Amino acid sequence: MLGIGDRLYLVEDCEAQVVLTASILGNLFWHLTEVDGKLFVVHEYDEAPTAIYVSSDLRNWERTVTNLDIDRHSRHFHYVVYDPHRKWLIATLGDGCLTRAAISEDLGSSWKPLYKGPWQFVPILVLKDKLVFGMDSGIARGGIGVYDVDKHRWRFIFLKWRGKDVKFAQMCDLKLLNNRLYIAGLGTPQAIVVSLDMKTWHLAYAEGFDERFNMHVSISEGKDFVACSTGKSLLLLTKEELKTLPQISDPVIVNYRACIERLRGLGFNLKHRLLY
Repeated sequence: MLGIGDRLYLVEDCEAQVVLTASILGNLFWHLTEVDGKLFVVHEYDEAPTAIYVSSDLRNWERTVTNLDIDRHSRHFHYVVYDPHRKWLIATLGDGCLTRAAISEDLGSSWKPLYKGPWQFVPILVLKDKLVFGMDSGIARGGIGVYDVDKHRWRFIFLKWRGKDVKFAQMCDLKLLNNRLYIAGLGTPQAIVVSLDMKTWHLAYAEGFDERFNMHVSISEGKDFVACSTGKSLLLLTKEELKTLPQISDPVIVNYRACIERLRGLGFNLKHRLLY
């Protein structure tokens, strides 16, 4: 599958066929997830309403829900992923809305909020006992939301970039490698970072410090290496090399208390709950 502009292409035997067009000219398709090899789910991004589409053959797609159906104050979906442990579809959405993450227990037919609050997310990392969400909040400087599925409990790790005038460190992609190393792609600044504990992060690659969010930063895991795309560069990084970074380098992103940001988040909550 290949997304170019407002169209989604199926490429087979060196031939490309348009199989889906975005509902609004200028919108695009950002993330696609596979459900047990039987179902495929893709989400639209940019101007509302954006939709989630489902297909069983990659050729015929059915629109199941829009971001406005989940939260009428949201602008678009940010991410969609399948959780094989609980058989859920999980989506993140923004901007300026209260519902930041939602789940579907029937593969897209119905949705309910998983998190309402000030902290906004893009990537979702599905683990056996928890769900991990990478922040692209405009309130906190950076961070991670961790949802304990069994306890139905959230905790938040607030993060900031060290040593440079970086206002926000916002995540675009997030993975846990098979060597137990977390790796994240940042849309702002444009960088690849790694961590052992999600609290301190070490720099693997930096491309720039543009304050505009680069949505093209993505990560794919191979057997012995990781491939990272930034929209400008394609990087191949060995897992052995990445594993040594926390031991040989100082962290560029660290945990912080975020007292002021928490107060701003409380104000955001109070203000937006009056709208619902």
